[in-house]
Amino acid sequence: MRQIRAALICAVAAISLLVSPGTAQAGIEDASDGAGFGVRVGFSGDGAPSGGGSTVVRMPASCWWTPINYMGFQQDNPSSWVEWYDTVVRELRDHAHAAIAYFQMGPRSMYEAAAASPNANALDLYGIDCRDDATYCSGILMSYAGTPQVYDPGGCPVPVTHRFFAGATPQPLVDPEDLAQVARDYMAIPDPVAERNPKLDIAGGSTLVSLPTWFWVTNPDAVGAATGGTRTIRAQAGPVWAEVVAQTSGLSISSPAGGTSCPPDRAVRVYAPGADDSTGCTVAFEAASVRYADGYPVDLSTSWSATWTGSGGTGGALPGLSRTVTTNVPVAESQALVYSYR
Repeated sequence: MRQIRAALICAVAAISLLVSPGTAQAGIEDASDGAGFGVRVGFSGDGAPSGGGSTVVRMPASCWWTPINYMGFQQDNPSSWVEWYDTVVRELRDHAHAAIAYFQMGPRSMYEAAAASPNANALDLYGIDCRDDATYCSGILMSYAGTPQVYDPGGCPVPVTHRFFAGATPQPLVDPEDLAQVARDYMAIPDPVAERNPKLDIAGGSTLVSLPTWFWVTNPDAVGAATGGTRTIRAQAGPVWAEVVAQTSGLSISSPAGGTSCPPDRAVRVYAPGADDSTGCTVAFEAASVRYADGYPVDLSTSWSATWTGSGGTGGALPGLSRTVTTNVPVAESQALVYSYR
C-alpha cells in the first residue's frame, strides 16, 4: 500500500500518517508506474492548439483520490461508518505521532451526515494519495482537498484528506512543472512555409547563381512575427496553472550551396520590385544545382527556446523546440557575353 504523509514544512518535524488508502480506482492508472492519469487540461494563448479549449491529457499526478479499504471499512454498510471512524480515531489517539493523521480524517459529523444521507448507498469514502510529501502543507493541496481545514499547528493548516463522493471524484492534482511540460508539448508552432523570388518559369522555376534569392515566410506565426518572435501557451488543470513562453531568433535557411539566418521581421518581408536586398532574407547560391535533379534541398528551420512560470512561484527552463521543412530550389547558371568597346 502507498503511504500518505503529512509533511509539516511549516513546523519542526514531519509526521507520517499511519493509515493508507487502498488500491487505485478502477480505470485510473497509478502515477508511479509511468502511465499517468487522464487529466483535463485547458489551453489558452497564441500557442494554444486549435486556438484554445480543453482536452484530456495522460500525465503524472501529484495527488489523487483513491477508495478507502483499510482497517475493515465497509463501503456498502453505511450503518458501520461512524463506528469505524470512532475505532480508527481511538487507534490514532493511542499514537502520539499520529496527531496529523487524526485531523486529516475529518470531523465525526462528516461520517454521521454521510451515513444518514438518503443517498448513503451511492457514497464511497476516498482518501488522498500523494507522490510528493511537501505538497501536503501547500495551499494548492488544501484547495484540492476542499474545506474544512480542521487543524492549524502554528500557521500550517492541515487539510481533510478523507471525503465522501457519489460517482466521479475530482480529477488528480498535478505538479506545475509536469503541467508546463505538457503545455510545451502541446504548443502550436507551425512549420515555416516560404515563397521566393526569382522563380523563373522559363527555367522550371529556377533561381540564378550568385543572384540574391529572396525568401519570405507566408505564415507569420511560424516565426512569431507579430509578437517579437514569441509564442505563449497557458495550461490550467484544476487549481494548478503553468505558462510557457517560446522564443525564436527567426528563420534559418541552409542548403549545399549557401544559407542565411533572418530575424522574424525580415523573415516575413515580402519581395517587392526595387527593394534593397539587405532588407530581406536572401541567399546567393554559389553554384548551379546540376547534380540535384529537383534542385538543391533547402532546409527552412526555426529553433525555439522555452521557459515557464507556474503556480506557487514555480518556473524554469524547458527543452527547446524546432521546426524544419525541406523544399527543392533549382538553381541555374546564366551565361552572358561581355563586350568591350573602345
